[in-house]
Amino acid sequence: MQQMGKQHHLTIFICEDIKEHSTRVVDICEHLSQDYAIEWESFSTAESLKIGLEQIQKKGERFPDVILMDVELPGMDGITFGKQLKEINPDIFLVFVTAYIEYAVKGYEANAFRYLLKPLSVDVMRSLIVDIQTEYKKKKKLIVKTKDGEIMVSLQELLYISAEDKYTVLYTKKQYFISDYSLKKYEEQLQTQGFVRIHRKYLVNLHHHQGIQSGKVVLSNGAMLPISKKRMSEYQKQLFRYLGEDIV
Repeated sequence: MQQMGKQHHLTIFICEDIKEHSTRVVDICEHLSQDYAIEWESFSTAESLKIGLEQIQKKGERFPDVILMDVELPGMDGITFGKQLKEINPDIFLVFVTAYIEYAVKGYEANAFRYLLKPLSVDVMRSLIVDIQTEYKKKKKLIVKTKDGEIMVSLQELLYISAEDKYTVLYTKKQYFISDYSLKKYEEQLQTQGFVRIHRKYLVNLHHHQGIQSGKVVLSNGAMLPISKKRMSEYQKQLFRYLGEDIV
């Protein structure tokens, strides 16, 4: 399988008290690490996981992206602990694992991202990783400084950026934002996020590419923007690379 392009590097904390199941999840992670940007750490109790997270907080390090946790843990109910974790870090992807389907409703009470049944398989874990990567793409934001203050704009919703006199205008399907940042500055900031300069005035999001007609790039909202001849070859190269990396 081809490795996904421009992945968010996922850190997975596994909390499982049964060694057989823990070993299985670790083996699956090792197998999938050939295709996905993941790393993992394993804990056998909620208490050891709690200590590990507290150490991360003290050091000011980044929290794990995913906590894959058994519902039934020695010394602590997994659902209750899961609720505590979501309070500490609402953005964490909480995934409950159990052999008992009747725990599913309780799992979602803790705002779990997913509920998985044992034994886990490679395909189930692969699907989980792909879904979480998709969620991260949706969450990517750009801080836009305007005369009214800073605004967060979703990169997925951003169609293109246009240079207008001394300002730049950022267009989504529903609205636009005026910024005093230069187009060159946005180009440098977004060149690894699927944005390509097609003209001295335009920077476009490859995610919204629909086609090229009469020397113009057609975007998903119907906008047709001129592309300079000298930039056509590079744009096509970037587009093919983008599509080939499965990040559309």
